[in-house]
Order: sequence, then C-alpha cells, then structure tokens
Amino acid sequence: MFYSRNIVKEIAEITLLKDLTEVYGEIASIRMRRIRDYVLKNRDFLSSIESIFKDALDYYLKKISDMVKGGKIKDRSKLTFLAHNGRTVAVLISANTGFYGNVVRDTFRKFIQDIEKENVEVTIIGRLGRTLFIEEKPKHPYTYFDLPDYGIDESKLNEAIRHLVQYEEIRVYYGKYYSVITQKPEMFIISAGHVVSDKVDKEVTEYIFEPSVENILMFFETQIFASLFDQAVRESQLAKFASRILSMDKANSNISNRLNSLNIEKLKIIHNSQNKKLINSLAPLVFRN
Repeated sequence: MFYSRNIVKEIAEITLLKDLTEVYGEIASIRMRRIRDYVLKNRDFLSSIESIFKDALDYYLKKISDMVKGGKIKDRSKLTFLAHNGRTVAVLISANTGFYGNVVRDTFRKFIQDIEKENVEVTIIGRLGRTLFIEEKPKHPYTYFDLPDYGIDESKLNEAIRHLVQYEEIRVYYGKYYSVITQKPEMFIISAGHVVSDKVDKEVTEYIFEPSVENILMFFETQIFASLFDQAVRESQLAKFASRILSMDKANSNISNRLNSLNIEKLKIIHNSQNKKLINSLAPLVFRN
C-alpha cells in the first residue's frame, strides 16, 4: 500500500509538471511568433543600412586617401568620428531565468572560450549569464546590465549602449534564430577605427552629401551600433523562446514516457492486489475440500 501511495503521489506531481511545461511552451510559442516577423524583417533593413554606411565610408576614405597621397595629410592613424578609450570589450547577452534550452549555455561557452584567448574587458547582460560567469571566473572583473527577457526597456538599453560606445572595439555574443529547431551562438564585431591608406583597391562610387560626409558618418557610427545592438538583443530573445519551445517539448515527451511507466506500475499493483484478494477469498474453499 505504501508503494502504491508513492506511485499515485508521483503521478500527480508529474502530471502537474507536464501541465507546467505545456504552459511554458505555449507562452514561448506566442512570444516567439510576436517578435519573429519583426526580427527577420529588421535583418534585411539593417543589412541595407550597413551597405549605405559602407558606401559613404568608402567614399570618405578615398577622399582622405587622395589627401594623404597628395601630402596634405600625414597622419595615417585609424579614422573615427567619436571619442574612444582604445580598449576592447566582449559583451554577453544571456537571460534572466532558466528553461531556455541549450542556446544560452552554448553562447556562454563560446564567449568564455574567446575571452580566454586575449585580455579584453567584459560586460554581462542577464542574471543567468552573470551567475555562469561568476562560477567560471569568480575573480574576473565585469560590468553588468539587466535587460528583460521579453520586450525592450529603452532606458536600460540606452544605459548599456552609452557604456559600450566608448570602446574601440565591441564584440557582442548572442543566440541567433535560424529556425524553430535551430538556434546557434553568434558574434558580431564593431570596430570604431577605420585604417587610412594612400591606396584604394576598389572602385568607389562618388556621392554628394548634405550637410557633410563627416556629419553623416558621425551619425552612422552612433546609430549603426545602437541599431545592431538592439537587433542582437531581439535576436537573442527570439532564439531563447524558440529554444524554450524545443526544451519544453522534449521535457513533455520525457514526462509522458515516465507517466506511462508509472501507470503501468500502478496497474500491476492493482492487479497484484486483486489477485491476492481473490486467492485469499478462495483459500477457505481449498482447505474445506
């Protein structure tokens, strides 16, 4: 009887857990659908904006290159339009909670492997990423920002961006959505400096800029990073919800298998109990004969 009560209790607990995984999976599916179209369309938009930025930059670098070639400029240092600190920062976009499958840990593992190769500063976004980082490197300094797992908090996002734009090179690690069944760690680099040379290897299209190419490039250098970082945060959210759907589906399947096993065990106990009762009821007749 004690064994039977344990099975009944476990069946009730696992059934509750099964309901919970179904709810988590359904919420993740709804949220994934809500942000997927925006993220996928924004990829194409940002790609176009980057193309325009590169065209403008190529034209400006050619203009400076001609001045270097003519002896009007001797400084061939890296060209940038904003003040930077000359350092590199690695940024991990993780999560605040669990149940996001493998994508968060896979992204963290790629992040750790890369920062171990050279001396870079570290910025962590998300409480889960901070916990993993402290466990892995308890004495390593880092800067932390807390962004929501769903939706965008503009004030917190802008706070993180203001911190990051001061760096010469920014490496952002995040989970990227490829499909509902495929999410992978991704990394993009934004370098503030562009090398000035007296040689231009490719044909450059000339444009007329208003008010000036310098003002336009300064605007781009700020806004391109802000847009790319915002996109990376949303990409990470999309990948996490897709990964959660897979994780919950797998958990649901495992729970169903366990429930089937428990129900079979319960039936065996019931049958054994019934058999014992039947044997006990027939025992007096056997002895009487």
